[in-house]
Amino acid sequence: MKHIVLCIALMALGVNALADEDDFPLEYERQESLEIPGLTAGCHVCEWRPKLNQKPAPEQCGVDAAGKPLTGLFECGYSEDCERVCNFLGCGEG
Repeated sequence: MKHIVLCIALMALGVNALADEDDFPLEYERQESLEIPGLTAGCHVCEWRPKLNQKPAPEQCGVDAAGKPLTGLFECGYSEDCERVCNFLGCGEG
């Protein structure tokens, strides 16, 4: 209870009892990466996180009467070398 009263009294006096603002900067930078942290000791390695994609797939699914490629379903992600890779799963409905 005494600690709470002391903190309230210090805040009323305009004193920050917990820390100086210079000790804790309020600016944050968001970083997005496919790198697996801690495993590679500084080497950049991507993690396979596949997502479904629909893309034209004339080689796998053929073309319609007008010559337009039919749609295929692919699983796309990044290899450990950070190269984009798409694996064919099947043909979609055209």
